[in-house]
Amino acid sequence: MKSVVLWILLFNAISCSFSARILAMVPYPGKSHYVFVSAILKALHRGGHHIVEYSPFPPSKPLANYTHVEVHTEFEKKSQNWTFDQFAQILKKSDSMWPNPFEFMDVWHNMKAICEETFQHESVKKLINSNEHFDLVIIESSFGQESLLVFGNRFGAPTVTMQGFSGIPALNTDAGNALSIATIPEMTLVATDNMTFVQRLLNLLSITCFLLLYYNYQLPIQDKILQEYYIQDAPSIGELVVNVSLYLINSHPAVEYPRPYTPNIIPIAGITISPDRTPLPKDLKQFMDDAKEGVVYFSLGTVVPVHVLPEKLLQAFVSAFKKLPQKVVWKINLDSIQNLSKNVMLTKWVPQPGVLAHPNCVLFMTHGGAFSQQEAIHAAVPTVGIAFFGDQPANVKFAEHSGIGVSLAFDKISEETISTAINKVLKNPKYKENAQRLSRIFKDRPMSPADSTVFWVEYVLRHGGAHHLRSAATQLSWYQLALLDVLAAVVAVIVILCLVLWKLLSLVFCRKGQKNVSMSKKKN
Repeated sequence: MKSVVLWILLFNAISCSFSARILAMVPYPGKSHYVFVSAILKALHRGGHHIVEYSPFPPSKPLANYTHVEVHTEFEKKSQNWTFDQFAQILKKSDSMWPNPFEFMDVWHNMKAICEETFQHESVKKLINSNEHFDLVIIESSFGQESLLVFGNRFGAPTVTMQGFSGIPALNTDAGNALSIATIPEMTLVATDNMTFVQRLLNLLSITCFLLLYYNYQLPIQDKILQEYYIQDAPSIGELVVNVSLYLINSHPAVEYPRPYTPNIIPIAGITISPDRTPLPKDLKQFMDDAKEGVVYFSLGTVVPVHVLPEKLLQAFVSAFKKLPQKVVWKINLDSIQNLSKNVMLTKWVPQPGVLAHPNCVLFMTHGGAFSQQEAIHAAVPTVGIAFFGDQPANVKFAEHSGIGVSLAFDKISEETISTAINKVLKNPKYKENAQRLSRIFKDRPMSPADSTVFWVEYVLRHGGAHHLRSAATQLSWYQLALLDVLAAVVAVIVILCLVLWKLLSLVFCRKGQKNVSMSKKKN
């Protein structure tokens, strides 16, 4: 028995000796983003690594080898006090059939302020001037935080980027990955991977516009932030961007259209779905257990301010739910709503994966956020998608295209449209069958997303940044990648050959003409 204990202690000692010290600089205050970030950091922490995290979200309880430093910004206060009018303005910008790459400029503008405040934060200044040692730095650089890549340079550590949106063109160009313009729609173009000629044209124009803005607007802004707020010498943003070792992205063929990836891009969609689910509260469990006809779960995520919706819209849902034989679990930040029927339960918080995994959950009414849709697919629950902005319209379009749900336009919401959408999904078994099929695909992989994350991060650590994973495409300019220089050379050669041929033919015909003239003179 003693020998077994000694072997266990020895194994733990060896494991600890290989643990890395990882700096996570993640100041963005979006809760949905942090769900993804937190899942990655927790997986690495469980893998035996020491995490030092700078973020607005403290852990629920202290953890050994997990240091949290709170970093708050003004944007956090603004995003917590939305009015319905502000929300409607954002929705109006997104409500178009045309792609809008300029939508990212709003994100970049917010990220500029967040990055500036982060560098001015006293704890961050102290970190920059410290003698701390880190083996790895993790950030969300491709979500408008490129200047934070300097922490990898500051501590001489490889950098890893996390990205909740896989469809951002900048991520692919930074990583040296193919854009696949003909088959993969840009996020603001709501289309499938079977695009029409017009959609492919719009996709080309949108991605080109995005990249022009990225290289001529966003990166110079981030460069300026470093010049103003980072007092030490640092490489240019361009150099920092192409030196990222690994990209951990929220992607999988079961939750979005299949696309190619270079070896430095690792899809880990599903990492937010923990096998150790939080148990349902007793009253919620009882409510769902007693639902003989099933349960419709209604939640519009953490960003959409449902509680400030006009009373007319709230009552449309109330009236539609009243007619259902199913029970309804409605996640909303309200204690009560007028005229609510007994088959509806209001709740301000639920462990969503647990609700969706309940055998009586038959439908998920969702805003189409990436993590909500992934949790629905994982649980094989069909959806009614009410998309608003960001990646939501594209996700709801994917759900429609995959046959796991239908969409309900926000500006078309009424008692009738809500009832029609719900009944369409519940009364047609194909939606449930397709959800079950995608669920099997989503779960069928060689290792869990958490294990994959730990393996590849440790791979980068073992190989000193794993530069061999990076494509040489990161070193080429945009016109070289598009082979425009080669095309220009080919066109130039063809033009020169045509000119030479034309000149030769001109000389031949000219001489022949002169010979004919001289022959005719002799005859005369």
